[in-house]
Amino acid sequence: MIYTSDLGRARETTGIIAAKQQKRVLITETPDLRERHYGHWEGLTREEVARRFTEEWNAWIGGGKIGSPIGGEDFASLARRAGRVFDAAAQGGETVLISAHRGPLRAILCHALGLEPSFRSRFSVANCSLSALECQPAQRPRLILLNDTCHLHGMVTPSVSGWDDGG
Repeated sequence: MIYTSDLGRARETTGIIAAKQQKRVLITETPDLRERHYGHWEGLTREEVARRFTEEWNAWIGGGKIGSPIGGEDFASLARRAGRVFDAAAQGGETVLISAHRGPLRAILCHALGLEPSFRSRFSVANCSLSALECQPAQRPRLILLNDTCHLHGMVTPSVSGWDDGG
């Protein structure tokens, strides 16, 4: 089973992975794995936001990137929706892949490991990286792989400047 964001890049990656499997894999697309919505900052680079919304940007940076831009989503909301997907995926007792964006993946790591969402900045999650959790009944998941990119060595990968709230 693969859970994926319903947005283009994640769906495309999921399709490539699913096509490489020996047997058919069920894919569940969900908006709960979308990246955080940045309100009126959406579609702008960090530099554009800092220039056009200087006061709001400085408050967001100075406040540890807590809260949200006007019309946007706070990280706690992202963490709740991504956590729901993880909980559903972990219930089945089988191997599951979650293909998503950096923000939801870091939220899932915090959720699964019982860490406050503010710890998200302690996880580096590169584009196309692999992280793995081992889930056993009645036990907290165990992190067994984090941000592995060895499968990308020697490949040219595009630089994507997504929003991700950094940290």
